[in-house]
Amino acid sequence: SMSTPELAPYMALAQETMRRCYAEEDATMMYQWLSEQIAKLGGKGNDNAVMTWQESFDFYEALMIQREHNAQIPASERKILDWYWPAWNKLIDPLEPGMLAVISAGDGQGKTIYAECLAEHWARRKNHVVFVHYELNRALMLDRRTARHTGISRRDLKGGNLTQEQRKLILDIRPKLSSWDGYVTYLHTPGWSMERTVQELTRLKAEGQCDVVVLDYLEKNSASRRQLQMFGNNNNQREADNVEQIKNFGESTDTSVVMLAQMSKAGKSGSFEDLDRTAMRGAGEKSEKANIVILLQREKVDEGYSQTVNVRVDKNTVGATGNFTQWMEPEFFRVHDVEKVDL
Repeated sequence: SMSTPELAPYMALAQETMRRCYAEEDATMMYQWLSEQIAKLGGKGNDNAVMTWQESFDFYEALMIQREHNAQIPASERKILDWYWPAWNKLIDPLEPGMLAVISAGDGQGKTIYAECLAEHWARRKNHVVFVHYELNRALMLDRRTARHTGISRRDLKGGNLTQEQRKLILDIRPKLSSWDGYVTYLHTPGWSMERTVQELTRLKAEGQCDVVVLDYLEKNSASRRQLQMFGNNNNQREADNVEQIKNFGESTDTSVVMLAQMSKAGKSGSFEDLDRTAMRGAGEKSEKANIVILLQREKVDEGYSQTVNVRVDKNTVGATGNFTQWMEPEFFRVHDVEKVDL
């Protein structure tokens, strides 16, 4: 016989690989696609797809033993993905492996500030965080971090004429942040496609450097060659494809992902009462694939936006939905709860 039945999937893979080579697929894309296929053949897709009735009891017993073991670990030593703010923790359970949370807001309303606060909180909590930023350059990212932890304005930091006291504050944050049990890896990806981003995340994951991904932000991805061939200029289809890719990465590698997404013009200008997840640009696929959708809106005031942030947990498969307000210090890139929340 030509080959055993077990080899049939490999034959199919070889044929599909040839087909893609003849179509002159981009090499980066090819690597990404092959990595995914091989991971599936290696058992992640095949062996885990079916769970028999009997196996389900063994699986659950092992899970409960693991949970009991985790419960014995002191809270200070746990590697968890709870939320930075008590108001969020009150409604939303900690992120579980492979989950996708989407945070959506209009342009300039401070969604990146939320992403930065979460990334740093999770690093404090022992996690290896990868912060993917398509837009902010490195100097700006680090200025923002320094302003958040020292209370020195970015204008002062950029000006270069710091006082002795300010210089000391900056020196002091290094040992403070370096003492965290986890860390943030900054992945600056201007002009990258989602394929290339996922390929790099897959590498970081293999090196043990990626427990959770914070992605800022979806719409800033460049189209890959494959996407241009498949979707042309249809941004919504391409963004849906990007969500699918990052979600697949998260699920197949047990990595939690927080992704920022743009709100449409209508969503941005409408009232908070009328706001729901359809306000996201090309909303369908994004909110469908997400386990959690959080919407942020700041009211327009004379000098820009109010410091009050309206927060809506609009979809939540791990807890409740609901609204609350927070306040933002945009000049120091910080967000706070308005009142003390009893958890």
